[in-house]
Amino acid sequence: MLVKIEKIVNGGYGLGTFEDGKKVFVEGAYPDEVVKVEIVKEKRDFSFAKPVYFVEKSPFRRTPLCPNFNQCGGCHFMDISYEKQLDFKREIVKDLFERIVGFSDVEKTVASPLGLNYRTKVELTAAFIKGEPKLGFKVRKSHFLVSIKECLIAPERANMILEKLPKILSAAEVPIYNFRKRKGILKHVVVRHAFSTNQTMVIFVTKTENFPQAKILSKLLVKEFPWVYSIIHVMNSKDSVILRGPYRTLHGEGIIVEEFDWETYQIPPTAFFQSNYYVAKKLADFVFKVSEVSGKERVLDLYSGVGLFSLRLSSAAKKVVGVESNRVSYKAAVSNSHINERKNTSFVNSDVLEFLKNNEENFDIVVVDPPRSGMEKEAIAELLGAKPKKIIYISCEPSTLARDVKALVDGGYKLERVVPFDMFPQTFHVETVALLQMKSS
Repeated sequence: MLVKIEKIVNGGYGLGTFEDGKKVFVEGAYPDEVVKVEIVKEKRDFSFAKPVYFVEKSPFRRTPLCPNFNQCGGCHFMDISYEKQLDFKREIVKDLFERIVGFSDVEKTVASPLGLNYRTKVELTAAFIKGEPKLGFKVRKSHFLVSIKECLIAPERANMILEKLPKILSAAEVPIYNFRKRKGILKHVVVRHAFSTNQTMVIFVTKTENFPQAKILSKLLVKEFPWVYSIIHVMNSKDSVILRGPYRTLHGEGIIVEEFDWETYQIPPTAFFQSNYYVAKKLADFVFKVSEVSGKERVLDLYSGVGLFSLRLSSAAKKVVGVESNRVSYKAAVSNSHINERKNTSFVNSDVLEFLKNNEENFDIVVVDPPRSGMEKEAIAELLGAKPKKIIYISCEPSTLARDVKALVDGGYKLERVVPFDMFPQTFHVETVALLQMKSS
């Protein structure tokens, strides 16, 4: 079936319309391309399809640099020019905000200084293939593992480790975990890298608490790479998530440190931190600028993580309170406030909804940076009841962002600005900031 791609939409799909008027989402197809497609999933009102043959290709297509492109599922836009990637991300956000919020004035996507080798964290899955331990990524929407020797969006040090680590695992006789049989020990290897300090942390995630090969594995890794700053063992019995559970330090420090222009952040092994250091800097600068803090404002930072926005805003606000449910991130945020000597900053280890229900303090500005699923309806209702003058909402999922912004607009706020940031080059993912002001009564 032939279809012309009309636009790019969330999820990185090219959207087209069949002759009978039915919409079709085509993976790996771009606007203005004419594609012969094969239906892979049929719904009543729309279909999902994959391209079989391109009758007309976009002039912005390029040969992807990575040999694993279209296999591992980590990158989606590597076969299109970077300038066009930025345009597509703006179009994805604009499409959602036009349909859901009725707002079309989405600004240009803020570019990433690095298009490759930018990720601060790389999560690799271990597997035993043809009698040898291998590391790689799972195919998109699949449990099949693609063994890789290099990831072009990973930091260079991560690739150096990736090249040699399988042989080290073999030498240390580490039992690789089999996800199907649920037997074995090592499930994942995570590499975290701090770009400002050049510190690298290697995390071994095991199914069991018992990891008898940990000592020899750590010793062999440091012998091969003396610059490894930290080695961590995370014990995670759940197969549904990667980086969660209690941990112990096998070598070096239990944290890595990232330095910004005005703040220093300690990042523990299982704490969240932005995926792109250089775009995170731009994001923090932007949030500070649009907050317009002048020394009088009381700021509430919801889902505050290790304190990225809390500490930046505390440099000019009267008071900042950060709320974080993850115990590890909360403790790191408290430490970071001490390190940066921000006496006007405090953190609360609490679920956001529970905090909002019990809070009696008034805040002028609220910063929101929730997980991909967005805010709970009840939490939005509580936030509306608190009536802050300004809300700055940061999200890595534009669909839930648009949904929540619609609720805030319906609740009495005016949407002032929507700005996409390219936190994830070569992928369809996009970080977006929405600025809302309370309407004057």
